[in-house]
Amino acid sequence: MRVEHAALTDVGCKRSRNEDAFFVSDALKLYVVSDGMGGHRAGDVASRLVVEGMQEHIHRATYRESGLGSPSPSGLSPAASCLVDAIGHANRKVWDAARSEAACDGMGATVSAVWICGGTFVSANVGDSPVYCVHGQTIEMVSVPHTLSAGSPGDEGAGHTHVLTRAVGVNEQVVADVCESQCYPGDRFVLCSDGLSNRVSEEEILDAVRRFSAGDASRFLVDLAKDRGGDDNITVVVVTVGARRGVARWLRRVFGPLLPGMKTRARRGGA
Repeated sequence: MRVEHAALTDVGCKRSRNEDAFFVSDALKLYVVSDGMGGHRAGDVASRLVVEGMQEHIHRATYRESGLGSPSPSGLSPAASCLVDAIGHANRKVWDAARSEAACDGMGATVSAVWICGGTFVSANVGDSPVYCVHGQTIEMVSVPHTLSAGSPGDEGAGHTHVLTRAVGVNEQVVADVCESQCYPGDRFVLCSDGLSNRVSEEEILDAVRRFSAGDASRFLVDLAKDRGGDDNITVVVVTVGARRGVARWLRRVFGPLLPGMKTRARRGGA
């Protein structure tokens, strides 16, 4: 499947430094967002090391002769196991840097990633940077927020929305949550930092990616978060899954009159 993206990061209206980082590659079909832990030392260093570590590991795994390997004992697919291992590699980079540099002591970051492998997507995350899947007219969060509020029922979680229970680099090892499922032409994935998700609702994200191109949706969502205070760094990556070129042409020829949305996406992707 062809995959295209748009990505945008903004320091916001209140911060002097951007501690978000992202990595995007249509060649690898890998998309990563990391948010340095707010208020902690060297958050920008942590997020940069996270995206570098993810890129390094996936690139090596993709291009080595042995491929991704076999399914893991945990039941994860080779691709899912590889993505989890990439987060482990990133965790070690942050952990080692924090132990070797006094200025980086205690640093950490979130990570959320989507990897498109054939007709399947794998999402993995640590922390509270969400990943959304838009399929047709529905939106679903496919990441798991690792915050005190997420693990507390009702009012017990009030006041703990931003308190992380997991982060990359804080401990020597980290456990990621994984989601793996089929993806289809026209599906879109939205990865963002909480500077966006705390200010913009899921319904507004759905409306933006359905109405606009990936680039215009990214700008619209960032501007919306800034208009509502912009008190944190804001990062968004919008990923669009398209049919293979031959399949897209066949779909346009056979089903074009019935599937105007597919026709529009295929035409835009081929430009």
